Amino acid sequence: MYLEYKDKIATDHRESFPRSWVVGENILHLSTWFLAGWLVWPIQWHGFPVAVVVWGTVVVLVQVLLKKHNCSGCYYYGKSCHLGWGMLSARLFEKDSGNIETGKRLSLFYVLSPPVILLATILEGILLDVETLHWVLLGLYIFLNVISFPVRMKGCRVCAIRNACPGSACKTSCGK
Repeated sequence: MYLEYKDKIATDHRESFPRSWVVGENILHLSTWFLAGWLVWPIQWHGFPVAVVVWGTVVVLVQVLLKKHNCSGCYYYGKSCHLGWGMLSARLFEKDSGNIETGKRLSLFYVLSPPVILLATILEGILLDVETLHWVLLGLYIFLNVISFPVRMKGCRVCAIRNACPGSACKTSCGK
């Protein structure tokens, strides 16, 4: 575990999370990423969906790099955190093999990508001839992003390293 985390372990934490919790939270993430891909599909160059390729590449790269730089040094490395990423990281990377500063920067993906996708798809909807389904799915995308905050906070609230994790939605001020 990263040294920065050791002195910040919360005493009121879960050692592992139920599989249903892990699956549900990951389905929520996957849903928003796939919806974002569908929403940017009309942004094409000579008929090639360049925005989807860029988006998909960014999502995959950031997710792999997050598992290395954040999860390989996490308390839950090899265990079932609320996202299951500690177990995934243990299968992909050696313990403490990442760089915590890089992990902190990569965590900005969760803050920056929703507004970027939102603005791009609104602009796309204004400039291109999109169907009503585009606006309905954009509404669903917004809804899923909004509900992801309390869902993530629920997991972070009982996480062992919520006080140190760069991706935590629930630092020391978060009550039960």
